[in-house]
Amino acid sequence: MQLLSPVNQVAMAPKVQVPMDFGMKYLGSPSHGNLKFCLSDGEAIAANSVIVSYNSPVIDKLTTELLQTSLDVQDFTREVVQNFIDSCYSGEPQNISKDNFRGMNKMSTVFEVSWLVDKCCEFLESVDLGDYE
Repeated sequence: MQLLSPVNQVAMAPKVQVPMDFGMKYLGSPSHGNLKFCLSDGEAIAANSVIVSYNSPVIDKLTTELLQTSLDVQDFTREVVQNFIDSCYSGEPQNISKDNFRGMNKMSTVFEVSWLVDKCCEFLESVDLGDYE
């Protein structure tokens, strides 16, 4: 019988593919609220760090290496933060509009959610912003 080192055991573990929308049904669950997005009004929006980290290498580093359990997002509106979290849970952009796409794009850029940055850019190319430019 050959003994495997821990390195070999990890290498042999099968890869797990998680569907992008796997967290949607648990979005409001208290057990999934281990990461707090702290807003400027003193309130916080709870989310699951694993689900959000799956989309954001920045949040992944903050929660796994620096062990942060809260993030200061005071520069963003409640709507933008909630839509960002919902987008991370669903794997699809949530409620990008003329009124919030700048905030969504900025938050996605800050937290390096590249697919959401791309979707914000696609939105920008698809609409006539008129007075918004």
